[in-house]
Amino acid sequence: MRVVAAFAVSLSLLGCGGGSPAPQAQAQPAARGATIEHVLLISVDGLRPELLSPPFVGRLPSFSRLMAGPHTLDARPDPDITVTLPNHLSMLTGRPVLGEGGHGWTDNDDPPAAKHGGTIHARKGSYIPSMFDIAHDRGVATGVFATKTKFWLLEQSYSAAAGAVDTVEPDHGKAKIDMFVHARTSLGLAEHVSDHLRRARGATLDFVHFAAPDAAGHADGWTLEAGSRYVCAVEEVDRALGEILSAIDADADLSGRTAIVLTADHGGGAPAKTHTDRSAPINFRIPLLIWSGDRAASDLLAATPSRPRPAADTNPSVAEPAQPIRNGDAANICLSLLGLPPLPAPAYGGVDAVWAAR
Repeated sequence: MRVVAAFAVSLSLLGCGGGSPAPQAQAQPAARGATIEHVLLISVDGLRPELLSPPFVGRLPSFSRLMAGPHTLDARPDPDITVTLPNHLSMLTGRPVLGEGGHGWTDNDDPPAAKHGGTIHARKGSYIPSMFDIAHDRGVATGVFATKTKFWLLEQSYSAAAGAVDTVEPDHGKAKIDMFVHARTSLGLAEHVSDHLRRARGATLDFVHFAAPDAAGHADGWTLEAGSRYVCAVEEVDRALGEILSAIDADADLSGRTAIVLTADHGGGAPAKTHTDRSAPINFRIPLLIWSGDRAASDLLAATPSRPRPAADTNPSVAEPAQPIRNGDAANICLSLLGLPPLPAPAYGGVDAVWAAR
């Protein structure tokens, strides 16, 4: 596995101390029936969905573009815990946090070393497969690009020492993640993702994490006023997304063959400067966007009638027979876009949501 530590200079923020939007190249719509070969699962840590609605979204050209496809601003994180690391593990494994079928990881700090129990499997007492297992075992290159060091848990859990035996011929080994990149800034991370995509030979599945909005929220609150530290952080991520989209547009091997699934682990603001109150709508309302080339926007929930639109003030238990769209659906959506089978795990509400993306 290749490990990269990136240390990039901070980005000037649109509307937050000068600068102007990065040019947004316009991709040609993907041809009908085009094959998706590259999928990015992007998590914007602490992203409140209100920013993807007017008037805020007018200042976010990259987020606006990613809404050209099936999307909802009324998705939900795990109902039992609204913090970062447990929800990201749900995104990648398709499992809730708690219960017999859950992945079982509730900590939200840097993990202990693998030899001291710092793997998902050791904590659970059994192996927990991820979207990386499904993809890597079938020859898809995989990567993690993160701006928080706690995601080292993924490398430890899916390394050659801790990963599962590949039972799909040919054998691609037990290490399920080919590249792990940590960067301090959103732009630095985006540059690594863009370079990785340009160099890709064959199909890829990557997890990309932007921490800036969460850091701003914890420092100054999840304030939606123009020029607030939180809004500036979301604008920073928008610029970084523009870097990735420009790289896709400029490469004939990527344009029309790349999909992005974007969601969040939680919102924020209850209690102030945090997001631990799992009963607060400001914490549990999140977006989920599926972009596979510029096309007509559509309501993801309308396309998946078995996954009801939840009441604005509710985040139903996983025991409810009808589940809302959750960030825990992201792994199976990504796998479906690549034409791969779903995870062999008790998903929140089945995998029917993935068909809206195809």
